[in-house]
Amino acid sequence: MNRLDTPTRRWIAGAALAAGLFCTVVALIPAAERFGIPGAWLGRLALAPACHQIPDRCLDLGAGALPVCARCAGLYVGGFLGLLVSACTGRSLKPGWKWVGLSALPSVVDFGLGVVGLPDLPNWPRFFAAVLPAILVGLLVADALRSIVVLNSDAPDRVQ
Repeated sequence: MNRLDTPTRRWIAGAALAAGLFCTVVALIPAAERFGIPGAWLGRLALAPACHQIPDRCLDLGAGALPVCARCAGLYVGGFLGLLVSACTGRSLKPGWKWVGLSALPSVVDFGLGVVGLPDLPNWPRFFAAVLPAILVGLLVADALRSIVVLNSDAPDRVQ
């Protein structure tokens, strides 16, 4: 566990802010569509290549189905939370890949059940099953950002 210097912490906080804004936009798309905001449908269209968007598998927070399925929503929120933890604690927490794999088992089993035709988890459990591995991946992304910032700060100044 490494203590983050100020520039690194700022980069990670910026990444967390971007991820948080992304999650907020995803959550607001159904409300924007419901209120007839022009172009709101573009958000759903932009997310279509990344998610199947089957309405029955999407969470509804009150304004209509989210533009991503419950599992994708869990991945986005978890990644945001992982970055936020690093930014707020000021520490680089690097979980091992075995922990990421183990934490993903509930999602893998749920996916497998659907593939073989058995009933899979309801939306909220599917969401929460995706959050934990995504938090760990968010921590790994924060550690990768730390490595990038450290490498670039050690590079000699190229402009003379």
